[in-house]
Amino acid sequence: MVGDPRPRTWVLLVGLTIACLGAADPARGSESTSGPLSEYQVKAAYLYYFSTFVDWPPEALPHPRDALVIGVLGVDPFGAILDDTLRGKTINGHPLVVRRFQSIGEARDSHVLYISASERDRLPTILKGLEGAAVLTVGDIDQFTSRGGQIAFRMEDKKVRFDINAEAVERARLKISAQLMKLGRIVGAAGRQGG
Repeated sequence: MVGDPRPRTWVLLVGLTIACLGAADPARGSESTSGPLSEYQVKAAYLYYFSTFVDWPPEALPHPRDALVIGVLGVDPFGAILDDTLRGKTINGHPLVVRRFQSIGEARDSHVLYISASERDRLPTILKGLEGAAVLTVGDIDQFTSRGGQIAFRMEDKKVRFDINAEAVERARLKISAQLMKLGRIVGAAGRQGG
């Protein structure tokens, strides 16, 4: 069905903002929702939304109540923000769980894996170690998608944006919804922009 994509995009962005605000500390009351959202509040909300717009192969979540693991590999830049954003949330009946990993072997057990900038020099080894695993890799390392990562955060006009390497997503046997693809900038393995 061909139509104006803006209403769906608007709904997604409104939901993203609500998720960010939900990550605020309830103990601080209304003070927590005043002022601009931090970069990592926005990125944490994006990790949640990425997981809602991705389909994993059946063997990745074989049981209806299996946890969907959002992991962080390396030095964690989120602190409590990621845990607060995801606390109590489920996707298709799967509870969301946050885990921090230090090894590639452990990280293969995640569904969404944020690869920290601390792992910049190990990125080729990490991506090689994740081959064959149905893991959505996300990072904000320079040239993340051109080096084989799947979704790269980037800053543009002081806003968090993202690139998607559709070829890498397909190799991991994941399916990203068209809605999410419209919000990201599609790039190929060599970093070239797609149409």
